[in-house]
Amino acid sequence: MDRTRVFLAWSQQVSEESALNKALDMVRKQLGEREYVVYDWSQQQHIRNIGAEIENQLHQCDLVILEGSSGRPNLAFEVGFARRADIPVIILKQEGTDALPEDFGAPKYLQYPKDASWEANFKRFEADLRRLLDTLESGVLSPGHRDLRRARAEFHHCVQQILDTYPGDHAHLHLMDGLLKAMAGGIREGGQSIITAHPDYYVRMFNALQKRAGVRVKAIADLTDDIEPFWRSSKPDLTTPVGERVFLVDWRLFFEREAELSRYIDTWRKELLRHKDYKIFVATKDDIDPRARHPFSTETVGLNLLLIEDDATFGGYRRSRDSGEQEVFIVEHDEHRCENARVFYNAVVEGAVRFESADDFVTLKRKWLGKHRIGQWDLAWNQQTERRPPAYFDRYDQHVRCWIPLYNELISECAAAVAREILHIRQGTGKPVDLLEIGHGTGSLTALILPWIKHLSEPSEALGDLPPVGHYYAVDRAEQMHNIAREYLGDDVNARVHLLKQIAWQGVRDDLQHDVIFGSLVTHFMLDRDAGRVSADTFFKECLRRLRPGGSLVFSDSFGIDESSGMTPEDAARQWRDAMIAHGLTDDYANGFISGNPDMIGAFSCEELREVAAENGLVPVGERSIGAMPFFKVMAFRWPAQGAGAAAVPAT
Repeated sequence: MDRTRVFLAWSQQVSEESALNKALDMVRKQLGEREYVVYDWSQQQHIRNIGAEIENQLHQCDLVILEGSSGRPNLAFEVGFARRADIPVIILKQEGTDALPEDFGAPKYLQYPKDASWEANFKRFEADLRRLLDTLESGVLSPGHRDLRRARAEFHHCVQQILDTYPGDHAHLHLMDGLLKAMAGGIREGGQSIITAHPDYYVRMFNALQKRAGVRVKAIADLTDDIEPFWRSSKPDLTTPVGERVFLVDWRLFFEREAELSRYIDTWRKELLRHKDYKIFVATKDDIDPRARHPFSTETVGLNLLLIEDDATFGGYRRSRDSGEQEVFIVEHDEHRCENARVFYNAVVEGAVRFESADDFVTLKRKWLGKHRIGQWDLAWNQQTERRPPAYFDRYDQHVRCWIPLYNELISECAAAVAREILHIRQGTGKPVDLLEIGHGTGSLTALILPWIKHLSEPSEALGDLPPVGHYYAVDRAEQMHNIAREYLGDDVNARVHLLKQIAWQGVRDDLQHDVIFGSLVTHFMLDRDAGRVSADTFFKECLRRLRPGGSLVFSDSFGIDESSGMTPEDAARQWRDAMIAHGLTDDYANGFISGNPDMIGAFSCEELREVAAENGLVPVGERSIGAMPFFKVMAFRWPAQGAGAAAVPAT
């Protein structure tokens, strides 16, 4: 930390020089004990440009000590400059000398005896000086006051340089005027307790806290929001005074963007090695208690939070009240509101996991999964999904990616197969293609198909032609899934897709026909291998009752092991279990899922489904395996148009 700088000036033009020297020796001794840096002006008389040198040294100092017994005229300049810069001033005077003029601002006087032999009086002077310096150190000479005063002087110097550069009117003068007014407006917005700054100043403000000895700082860095872009750089500008930080990440980083999370892990590991007693926690927004409220409430931008615990100060980002689109960084000092910030911070920490320097991606993921019981299968969950508890639905998108490590690829391949069938049918008929999705779940598959439909529709919409995709209906039996998908898909609901709470097949109308019927992870649920081929036969007949001739079926799911694969179901199940564990699940969670889902382990094989589909007039047109896992595939069938060899739909 920078040492306190003192400007000391005195004159020998006093009646009792020995008393002056004794007083100055006491001053220098106490300044030396405190390790102050002293600039003694009286020893610099050789300098030619005296006025400029005095002004330069006063700019840099934190305290001015002047001997005013002589009443020398330049004392007025030094006192006046110090007053303008709000620099504390101490005036030393011999007892019995004339008082300084009142317009000097009534500076603090410390009187010393005019006789060097008066030891008792000099001891009193020495004690008075010590008490005064102690008082100043706890106030206007504290590190915060000194740093801010120096920053203000530097800022003033920079502004003066602009003024000196342009003697006449100039655009730069007006630009600087606008900048200064904007900054001043930010400081004035909330009075003395609130500072408003542009987000670009966040790092400099935060780093300045390290000058405060013993300050306890906690912070939340919301990495799901781009408002703090320095965290996304290859070499983030990290801040050092933080003793504890929570990083909020998108939960998808644990499943879809391993490289991105691994880069963060490398950064966090370096931070732990660089700073002692630094705690790092990791959480996702889904891990936060929904009852917890950020101190800026609805005004907050992201969930970033600065918490300075020793003096009830907190900060974060919010929308500017002058411009709704402008993001500003707010630092506020308020006991009650800071307590709200503490409550929010603690709620975030409660849902977070501690990051250790030895953690890698899988280790951190396993901690996070175990903390929130993600991927744990409850053997009490039955076939009626709508009756499962909230824990199943709230974390479904995370659960399913634990149970099916290649889930993203599975639904991506399914969406691509649906797109191919839409184009095939559209090319053959030239009419809008109607879609029916069975078991839309949380909307993950739907969300992949909709952007493609939008892109495909742009030329037709621009020309006023019929769109390539007509009706898009998506059904699911669980009200909870229905609500999650509606929130996830947002404005596309009703505009592009109609979500229906229905049970296939009882609630799905059979007087409406569709061109493509599809779904992901529904066939194992709707088919009963134990019931034999009749179950598959019924499934295809129900599809055909709702499928327009010339239409297609596309399903991605877990299918049984084909006899021609040369692999036993037991070997395949072990491979599936090992994949779950390799991606972060514990042995118990992986075993629990395998035990609780015999319908997926023992589903109809693709060979069996192809045979039953052919008996119902369907032609297999595609079968794609997902990765190296033998269970997961995407199957597509087409029903030839009438007159092209299509079989009649058998009665059910």
